[in-house]
Amino acid sequence: MGPFERFLVGLDGPPWSAVWRIALGLSLPPLFRAFAGGHDRFWTDLALFLGILVALYTIPALLRRVLPFSVEAREIWSTRRRIARRHDSYQWQKLFWIGLGLLPYAMIGNGFDRGESLIALLCLIGGSVGLLLWRRIDPADAAI
Repeated sequence: MGPFERFLVGLDGPPWSAVWRIALGLSLPPLFRAFAGGHDRFWTDLALFLGILVALYTIPALLRRVLPFSVEAREIWSTRRRIARRHDSYQWQKLFWIGLGLLPYAMIGNGFDRGESLIALLCLIGGSVGLLLWRRIDPADAAI
């Protein structure tokens, strides 16, 4: 596995998976506000957030199909997908880090609007439950 593949595989492993998801959470409110303008953003925020979650699933899947990754990298990603199918908490715990990235916006400026508040609560509560459940599963799965 080359350096670029190690980098990509490492992005979804500790601690970098948390770091980039926190950065994603930090970027969401400005993105939501730019797309919605001055209008009530509740539905826009929810639609954009769902779109981002779908993109986080589909874009890597498309890249894995199109780009010539090594057998080793493909096997690591395949193992992670099998774990995700077996344990919902594997996916839910990822939301915690996005929610953590959203938190600074609750304390600065005008704070959250309704959509951002709902998304932050969903991410933090659902992600916390997922994180706690994830810590209780088979240590071999949790190491991935």
